[in-house]
Amino acid sequence: MNSKLDLNHQLLTVYVTGDLTSTNAEALRGEMGGLPEAPGGAPQKWNTLKLDLTAAQMVDSVGLNLIVTLLKRVQKCGARMQIACSSPNVLRTLTFTRLDTHVDLVKA
Repeated sequence: MNSKLDLNHQLLTVYVTGDLTSTNAEALRGEMGGLPEAPGGAPQKWNTLKLDLTAAQMVDSVGLNLIVTLLKRVQKCGARMQIACSSPNVLRTLTFTRLDTHVDLVKA
């Protein structure tokens, strides 16, 4: 996972480099441990978190749990969340679970 902060658009993009499944979700959860708080207690400089899942072909229940946990943390600090995806399978999963009603889906 890597991330990019675009201060011009107040957008923090987190790139997931493969499927979001039980085999890697816990590692990603650890890497995202400090989100959405800014490092060192500094003020948050972004108001939108974009989770880039364009490299993912699949999201399982553990991956969905990670997304929901992250969404709750982002909403708690007054920010919003976007998910970018290109796979029809991922899009179908997000729509079927109604996550599309809580996040902005961005087709890539």
